[in-house]
Amino acid sequence: MHVLRESEKEQHVYVTYGRQFAAYRWYKPIIVGVLFVIFYVLFVVLLTLGLQLALGYSTGDAANILEYISTGYDDLNVVDWQGSLINLGGVAVMIPALALAAVIVRDRPFSSYSSSRGGWSGKVFFRCLLVAIICVSLPIAVLAFMESGHGPVNKFTIISFVVLTVIGPLQCIAEEYVYRGLLMQTLGSWFRIPVVAVILQAVIFAASHPYNMIGKAEIVISGVAFALAAWIGRGVEASAALHVANNMAIFYLVGLDLTKISSEATMDSVIATAIIYGVYVAVIYFISRKTKLFDRVRKNDAARANEKYVEKKRRKAEKKGKTYEPPAGIPLGRAAVPETVEADVTPVSGDEAGKHFAK
Repeated sequence: MHVLRESEKEQHVYVTYGRQFAAYRWYKPIIVGVLFVIFYVLFVVLLTLGLQLALGYSTGDAANILEYISTGYDDLNVVDWQGSLINLGGVAVMIPALALAAVIVRDRPFSSYSSSRGGWSGKVFFRCLLVAIICVSLPIAVLAFMESGHGPVNKFTIISFVVLTVIGPLQCIAEEYVYRGLLMQTLGSWFRIPVVAVILQAVIFAASHPYNMIGKAEIVISGVAFALAAWIGRGVEASAALHVANNMAIFYLVGLDLTKISSEATMDSVIATAIIYGVYVAVIYFISRKTKLFDRVRKNDAARANEKYVEKKRRKAEKKGKTYEPPAGIPLGRAAVPETVEADVTPVSGDEAGKHFAK
């Protein structure tokens, strides 16, 4: 593991990281996206059929596994363990769908969707999660207690609580891989301007959630906050921590009968989202300035992938009596820097915070 030098930081900007791969072509993310959708639908069907066969789940209910995406979240069930498996598990399968698509296209390793620091880092995720619990989960819980008018009433069983606790975070992380990983990195690589990718993916993120117009505005704010966290943190761990802290707080509060998930939003919840998420992003930015948490690279995915790609191209060229020169500006070699180098961290410039929303 090493710490990025100032000269290397531009190559490790997460939003535009796709362009650091020698195999990058503008159309390849589209192929990945198409394959992802195919595999995702397949996995959802398999999940549905598996639950039908294993649990004797109602055919009519199981066939509508993704109905809430188009009809709203008012009937979203996260209290029963079957409901968590169907509603949240139907989103969590995005992770293997994207991984399989990436393996087939082979333009870049799946780990590069996690971060530009060499894949998913549990250390980064759990440290950011602690920040998110303080900045996001606690305010959501306080607002719920204040507005509920009564104390908690447990609606969970042990098994439903366990299933939710396992599947819920995976649902959040899966959305981060797709929206802040595949989508934002694709847009960032196309336009080469991170802020454009941040805004566009947030709009698409909101469009895919069935809320009223005020709710969609809130989801845009959430999408921007998730994207800024990923940009600053050089990976989806920081954005996933925010997503998990928000959704799991709401899911648990629903199970305690202290709030409800609704497709209708109010301006109060929009303002609360902007403030609470803004505080989280500000803390993550502060951490990026004062520590090297987001600048510690375990392995250089781009350099390793490029080394293999360039060697393959050179061998093919030699067989034809030609020479091959790799694209200028891409990282090469199995290590980004020869030794660990401590350097001052330069910041990368650039859901429901209220009680009703799960992103």
